[in-house]
Order: sequence, then C-alpha cells, then structure tokens
Amino acid sequence: MSALYAPGGLAHAWRFEATGCRWTVHTRSPLPAALRRQITARIDAFENIWSRFRPGSLVRRAAAGRLAPEPDGTVALALPTGSTPLLDLYDRLHAATGGRIDPLAGADLVELGYDADYSFVVRDGAAHRLGAIHGRPTWAAWARHDGDRLLLRRPTLVDVGAAGKGFLADLLAAWLRAADHEEYVIDASGDLLVRCQQPVRVGLERPASAGDDPDGTVVGVVELTAGAVCASGVSRRTWGPGLHHILDARTGLPVTGASAVVAAWAVADHCAVADGLATALFVADPARLAAAGFDYDFALLRADGSAATSRTWRDLPAELFTAPRRGR
Repeated sequence: MSALYAPGGLAHAWRFEATGCRWTVHTRSPLPAALRRQITARIDAFENIWSRFRPGSLVRRAAAGRLAPEPDGTVALALPTGSTPLLDLYDRLHAATGGRIDPLAGADLVELGYDADYSFVVRDGAAHRLGAIHGRPTWAAWARHDGDRLLLRRPTLVDVGAAGKGFLADLLAAWLRAADHEEYVIDASGDLLVRCQQPVRVGLERPASAGDDPDGTVVGVVELTAGAVCASGVSRRTWGPGLHHILDARTGLPVTGASAVVAAWAVADHCAVADGLATALFVADPARLAAAGFDYDFALLRADGSAATSRTWRDLPAELFTAPRRGR
C-alpha cells in the first residue's frame, strides 16, 4: 500500500522473498555476493525465531509445548541478542491501545482461519473463544521479559506480525551500515525505510474494493531522506466477508464498522515503530498514541470516505490528495 516512486538515485536493486512477501533493497553500489548470503542467512534465522508459519520456529515450538518448562511451569524463549526493543515496543503498543494490540492475538487469527496451513476456514465455536473478553491469554497478564528472555505463563502463540517486519527492516539497515552502505531504501512490500541524501518520493496507494485494481491509484505522497513510512490496510489479506488480518485483540474480531479505519500510513524514525503504529491506528485514537510518547506522523482513510492526517503531515513534506490519481 506504499509504492516507491523514485529511490533517490540509488541505482542498484537486490530483490528477494522474506516474511511471506517481496523485499527490495536499493543501494548506490551493488551488494557483494558474500554480504547478500550473510543477510539471507540472518533473515532466515529471524524467521526461524518469529514466524508462526514455520513448523519448527521458536514461537511455534513454544505454543506447542515443545520447550522444556521452567520449574514454575513458565515457558522461556531465549531470543537473539537485540530482541529487547521489539518486546519493549509491544509493551508500549499494548498499553497505549488498552490491550487492542496484542502479540498473543495470533491465536485469534488461527481460530478465524488465517492459520499456518492457510485453511481460511473459521473453526467451529470460534466465536466463544476469540479475544481477551473470552479468556484468550493477553500480553499484559501472560508475558514478561527480562532483556532478551521472554517468559510466558503457559504455552501460547506469540505473533509479532504488527511490527515484526518493520523490526527486521531496522536490523537489515544496521547490517547494511555495518558493511559501509550508508545510503539505502529498504522496501518490504510497501513498508519502506529510507536513508538517502536525495529525497525519496513514496506514493500512498488507495485500498482496493471488490473488483478494484489498486495498482497505480494513489491518494497521497510522502518525501523522506531519513525515516520509515509503513502502511496497513484491510484489503490485502482478506479471506471472506468481514474477515481480514487486522484485529481488535480485546474482541478477537476484525476491525469493522461504518467509520472504521480501512487504511493507515505512519511515518517514524524507526521502521518497527512505524509498522506497529500503522496497525495501532485501526484500534486507537491517534492522539492517545501521541500521548503515550510515540513521535510520529500519520494519514488514514475511513470506511465512510473521510480522511485524517497529523497536524505536521505537510511539514514532512507529505500530501493527501482530495481525489485519487493514477500513474507513478
């Protein structure tokens, strides 16, 4: 839902598949083969920890009770060094949204059919098990962390989908800088992280409706030389009437309603923060997120056709069009 218009003069592009989508890394000089192999291995290791779609991943093994419990019965996940910022971010998002963003809501997605097998079949009796209101474990009550060590009260599924892709983009940026690639644009299928001397122009794509072709239809633009812009929308991962991947974790149900947010874009210094906020905007008032200490800009569209932006949106610079435009 974000389209790269111009990569700021970065002529070389490396494309690969990760986290279930297409990634492109734009750099001024080509990345050596050895560096690409190293990055590929690190991304694979990341998915072996966090992917709820890989049978042998750490989060899948923890959910299945395949990790040896601690003496008090808790489940300990020994995460890679540097995982603390992701866990801290989820602490903040969970608190700022009143529990509506929750890494333990992946169990609700499974109940609704968005499972590791992509069955897209709602499980029998799911309505009585969905969400915190029906007793599904919550991040605040069931999880705590000590540095890079995550402790769960009992086996349960952890899903970092709301911010995990952005966090991986931040890690990738650090790996590029360590290899002396100081300018780059990382495009994780529309979630973009930019560090470039020349402004990078990003188009904000209109979410699709039934029968629509959203390609090339934009509702705004953002220009960045440093920072991230991430998008979230209800149209990209849907599998039935009223079924999509953005949930209110308290109810366990997809966000819906006449005035519900249908697309949101967040701009922040770090990609993980922008990624998490682009989802949080569906379930929390933007002012509440700012009051919680998040420094960001945003634009959003609602089902009733209305739109909103942050007060400093135009200062980025950025623009939200009054009518969609075609072409890139």
